[in-house]
Amino acid sequence: MDKSAKNLVESVLGLPTMSFFETAPATFVRCYAEGLGLEVLEDPVGNVIVNYGDKLKPGITFNAHLDHPGFEVVEAKGKTGRVALWGRVDSDCFRGAKVIIHTSEETVAGRILKGPLPEKHLGKNCFSIEAEKEIFAGDFGYYDLPAIKFSGDRIYARAADNLMSVAAILELLTRLVEKKARARVTGLFTRGEEAGFLGAFGAMENKSVSKSAPLIVLECSSASGGGVSFGDGPVIRSGDLQSTYDPSIEAWLADCAAELAKENNKFQFQRALLKGGRCEACAYIAYGYKTGGIALPLGNYHNHGPKGPAAEYVQAKDYLNMVLLMEELVKNPMKNDFLLRKTEPIRKNYLKLRKKLMESR
Repeated sequence: MDKSAKNLVESVLGLPTMSFFETAPATFVRCYAEGLGLEVLEDPVGNVIVNYGDKLKPGITFNAHLDHPGFEVVEAKGKTGRVALWGRVDSDCFRGAKVIIHTSEETVAGRILKGPLPEKHLGKNCFSIEAEKEIFAGDFGYYDLPAIKFSGDRIYARAADNLMSVAAILELLTRLVEKKARARVTGLFTRGEEAGFLGAFGAMENKSVSKSAPLIVLECSSASGGGVSFGDGPVIRSGDLQSTYDPSIEAWLADCAAELAKENNKFQFQRALLKGGRCEACAYIAYGYKTGGIALPLGNYHNHGPKGPAAEYVQAKDYLNMVLLMEELVKNPMKNDFLLRKTEPIRKNYLKLRKKLMESR
């Protein structure tokens, strides 16, 4: 990873975030994209939309969510309070954990005490918390883990899911601007994914995402949940725990990846149904969007380590190959009737052998 790419990853993964509290990454995306000279919009639910290029060219949208599991302080009195846990997090892992709380003025260390408590908040489990300084309702926080650390080719992060994908879209846009590429690309950065794909539903409701252009949802997904390997490349997703994705999009992704592998012997990719969890793609596909997925194999999913809270991790090699694949998709837009075109040689073989087939009845 060169210095520029590494600096971008460090900048993005160092930002505090959780569901409903995505201000830091959203602001960074906005400022970074404006610095590239790109059009930046915000929809009514706070999703950030970045547009690059020629509106007459076939478009492609890359989607990454801005949040990560964490907690919201819903009641506070002095140094103690009650917090609601947002995201798919095991209660046994969360209970007793050291945490960081963001107040309006500073960050405060604390510890999660009892829970889940009898009373819930908007359907979410609540826990008691004790902090080293005064905390307030409306504060938010997460596990007390290092924001990011590089160790060889491995990247450890408090919130790799899904800030690595946010960085990947910004890296792609940077390369397109530098190369003055003739293309049409949209980066859709959604909020509240860990709370139930809220930003994705908001994007569909407000028509912030195109229904005609291919939509590629980028994720970090549990490697153990899909039987994929670290260092063997990004994963072209057949689907997730809930549903399979658009077969035309998947075939196009696989074709582009195979062609890239022929041109670049260092490029690797994998293909799998990653069933460790659901992602925004299952919502888009249910409402008729032409949706596919690419994921980085992820370790310690949602900070569940073998012995308690731990940093998530991905491979830098997989990340760089994901960006290369994204570039390849931009250079080779999906043609209409893609699957029919791929199937045409097989159909021609049928026409050639149809007479024999009928005679052999």
